Amino acid sequence: MFTAIRFENYMSLKQLELNIKKKDSPKKIVAIYGENGSGKSNIISALTNLNLSLLTLRNQNFITDTNENLSSSESDIGDYTARKKQVDLMLRAFQSRKYAKILSLFSDSYMLETEEPMKIKYEFQIDGHNGYYELIFKKNNGRVYLAKEKLNFLINKSSGMLFEINSNNEGEIVTKFSPSLFKADDTKTVMESNIARFWGKHTFFAIFDDFEDSNNYSYILENISHNFLRVINNFRKISFRTDDAMGSVQVAQVLSELVKGSIYKNESLKIDKTEKALMKYFVPLYSDIEEIFYKRSSSEDEIDYELYEKKRINNELITIPFKFESNGTKKLLNLFPLFLNAISGQTVIIDEIDQGIHDLLIERLIDNIQEDLKGQLIFTTHDTQIMQQLDVSCLYVLQIDSVGNKKIINLSKASQKNIATNNNIQKLYLNGYFSGIPYVDDVDFGDILEYLGGNE
Repeated sequence: MFTAIRFENYMSLKQLELNIKKKDSPKKIVAIYGENGSGKSNIISALTNLNLSLLTLRNQNFITDTNENLSSSESDIGDYTARKKQVDLMLRAFQSRKYAKILSLFSDSYMLETEEPMKIKYEFQIDGHNGYYELIFKKNNGRVYLAKEKLNFLINKSSGMLFEINSNNEGEIVTKFSPSLFKADDTKTVMESNIARFWGKHTFFAIFDDFEDSNNYSYILENISHNFLRVINNFRKISFRTDDAMGSVQVAQVLSELVKGSIYKNESLKIDKTEKALMKYFVPLYSDIEEIFYKRSSSEDEIDYELYEKKRINNELITIPFKFESNGTKKLLNLFPLFLNAISGQTVIIDEIDQGIHDLLIERLIDNIQEDLKGQLIFTTHDTQIMQQLDVSCLYVLQIDSVGNKKIINLSKASQKNIATNNNIQKLYLNGYFSGIPYVDDVDFGDILEYLGGNE
């Protein structure tokens, strides 16, 4: 779980530190407030990009392999299933392009009109041990390049550098490894060769991810530091949802595609399990939903399924395909696997958790989640109702002063003694006590229309 994130020249964040520790432990729930455009989503993007950056080399290889396979296959494929698989592969390859290089991920992250380095430092705790991972980007004649990547974590019984890679503007790479990182010289030699070929377009984590994918599990365990593996495996398990991307580790016995899809017949139990889980999730939240279920049809090897619901309308029970549901209800379905991941012990990042969802619904869900939370849930929101459900130590506000300087404060520290006498955090926030709310003047739409020439 994360304990702090530090930014320099990242998007609109000139210099910012988000400290999410309570004493020596990570906070399990973190709710970030602030006015529109303050930079809340920038914080979320740094966390999601950490997870996405692990897969850039694997994505690049997938795109190359897909293009080769498609070009070598027959252009006229009569079988519908084969054609569908081809289209799915083409779509996945196209979508993967954005996530095939580290600079593509962070291309829009460098603060405009600055030549100073962009830095992101992720501080985390795994099994009670603290560490940090740092990325530094620099510019050379306007060209952004990866200048430094460093991981500090447990080495034997104390913390230290597991690896550090630096590059200058000429592209020269200097690598430092902890002696404990690789247990065999040939493994180290292979990784050094891969770094010389790929680092800069990909991080060391991405290079290792591709290396691990090409070798069996026993070889990796025998030749790589277990502490390093603990870090990369935890970073892989970050789940997230933003407007631009969604990534979720699949929960055992839950379908990866919840609305519609197909699975092999020997996995049919997943449909039953998911169906019952969705019943337990949706029926308590909606007074008119009586049942959630999957309609199924079988082919030779697969089962096709689609989600339906039985809904009470005008005192009649109507069967409706879930695809016709409201956007808010669909977003609740998208949140379902993320909530399960957080409950099970993983780190989950969500931008605008309340978007399109009724205040009372999201408030109830947050209240229920914190009862069983084993992982970490970090989210941005404008829903002040949530403030009533969380401990004040979980609440953060991104503030902007009159000249555009930003800082993020924890309300338990900002409130001082006033919280003891007035527990209505929501009212204090809305009254501007903590800042982080919009201060706006009236907009004269009539004047705007007149300026544009009225209805001419």
